[in-house]
Amino acid sequence: MMAPGEAPSVSPTCMTTADDPLPALMAALRSSCATERLRAAKDLGRLGWLARDALPALVAVLNDSDHRVRESAAQAIGSMGPDALPTLVAMLGHSDKYVRRHAVWALGKLGPLARPALAELCSALKDTDPRTASGAAQALGSMGADAAEGVPALAEAMRGTNIVLCRLASKALSQIGFPALPTLIAHLHHADPFVRAESALAIGWMGPAAEAAIPHLAQVVQGPQVPLTPSPTAAVPNPSGPLAVSDSQAVTPPQVADDGTLSPEVNCRVYAAQALGRIGSAALPALLELQQSLPLAPEPVGKAVEQALRLVQGAS
Repeated sequence: MMAPGEAPSVSPTCMTTADDPLPALMAALRSSCATERLRAAKDLGRLGWLARDALPALVAVLNDSDHRVRESAAQAIGSMGPDALPTLVAMLGHSDKYVRRHAVWALGKLGPLARPALAELCSALKDTDPRTASGAAQALGSMGADAAEGVPALAEAMRGTNIVLCRLASKALSQIGFPALPTLIAHLHHADPFVRAESALAIGWMGPAAEAAIPHLAQVVQGPQVPLTPSPTAAVPNPSGPLAVSDSQAVTPPQVADDGTLSPEVNCRVYAAQALGRIGSAALPALLELQQSLPLAPEPVGKAVEQALRLVQGAS
C-alpha cells in the first residue's frame, strides 16, 4: 500500500516509447526541409551509440542533396562505434570527400577494432583528397601491430610526393612497431634524403625496440662521406621471412627542416642521431661512429650527436 501523497513507481520495462526521440528524429531525416534534416542528423550524432537503430535512416541521407546534411549524417554514423563498421567501410567509396573523411576519422577512433577495414584503408591512402589519405594513414597507425599487413601500402605512401602523408605514414609504421622495422631500415638507404629522414624519425619513435636499426642509423649520422650499403636499394632480413626492399624511384620535392634552415641531408643526419639517442644504452655499439662524426659535422648534427652520446652513455 502506498503512503499518502506517494507517487506510483514505474518499472523501466513498463515505460512507453514517448520518451524515445529516435522515431521523431528518423522521421525528420525524411523531411522536405533541409534545415530539419540537418538538425535531425546532428541530434542523432549527439546520441552516438544510443542512436544505432537510426543507422539505416542515416545511410539513406548520405546522398542528400544538401552537402551539410550528408556531412552531418556521416559524422553521426562515425559516432556509433563498432556497430557502424560495415557502413564506414562502404563510405570510403563515397563520391563526397567529406563523407570519406568522416569515415577514416571514425575508423581511426576504433583502433584495432577497425582491422576488418584494413584493405580498404590501404586503398584510401591513394585517395584524391589529401585529408582522406592522411586520415587513412592515421587509422592504420591506430591499429598498431594489427595493421602489419598494411606496411607495404604505408611504405609506398611514405615514398610519395605528399609530404604530410609521408610524415603520417612513417608515424603509422612506427606505431605498427616491429613488423614495420625491416621496411623502415630499408628506407634508410633510399635515394631521397627526405624519405631517409622520415625513416630515421619513425625509428626513433620506436625507441629501444628498434635496436636492429643501430648500425644503419650510425651510417646515416656519419653523412654522405660514408657510403650507405647497399645502395640505392636496401634489402633487410624480415623475421617473418621475406625481404623488405626499398624502391628508390619516387622522390619527394625538396624539403627543409621544421625550422626552415636545414638541408634535407643535414635534417636526415639529425633525425638519425636523435633516433640513436632514443634507443638509449642499446646503441652503445654505435658509440665510435657517433664520436667520429663530430669533428666535421654541421652544427645541428653536432648538437644532435652530443645529445645522443649523453643518452646512449646514460648521462643526464
